[in-house]
Amino acid sequence: ALAQFPTMYVTLVSVVQAIALEVLVSRLYAVGLEPSLAGDSVMVWLEVALLGQTIFYVWVSYTLLVTVAQWVLRFFDFAAAFAVGIFQFAAIGWIGPDTPRNFLIMIVIGFLTGSWISRSNTGAAARRPENAEVMTGFPHRLVAGLLGVVGLLGLAGVIAGAGEPGRYPLAIALLAACNAVLFLALLTWFNWWQRVVRL
Repeated sequence: ALAQFPTMYVTLVSVVQAIALEVLVSRLYAVGLEPSLAGDSVMVWLEVALLGQTIFYVWVSYTLLVTVAQWVLRFFDFAAAFAVGIFQFAAIGWIGPDTPRNFLIMIVIGFLTGSWISRSNTGAAARRPENAEVMTGFPHRLVAGLLGVVGLLGLAGVIAGAGEPGRYPLAIALLAACNAVLFLALLTWFNWWQRVVRL
């Protein structure tokens, strides 16, 4: 089971994320986005950037983790990989200038759940003695915390009514912050990876 683990899990995650990317591109054509500095256009492009970055983040985090650490797959691992895809597909469906509130609600649900999934996966890897060398020093709380912050930013937007057409500046600020925090989470993974491959 451990020998087959990396190939099987990366394949599963890759398929789900490839489908998410295809759905995102299809949604771009459906919405008919054009380059513009209008508030609603900027907001939608930030939604697209956040979901594109999310797809990349999910694939990178899973791939880096299972490349150097292994654990026996649990039911939770399979369910989590599909749950992430479902949240992504739902959020992609809400991309658009008329549905920012629904989009933010999916960000809340998706990223707070993602924080929990991240903590569970890295915890499962850290509990196996054979992973001790690579998992020592992994910033579990920081990674889960950054994902949680994205979810909380989305929650702030929902509570503050950032989905209302007249509140586009607030939605833009929150979505820009979400993109920045997710980028920090991605950098955290790569910094850990660089330390591990130098072992």
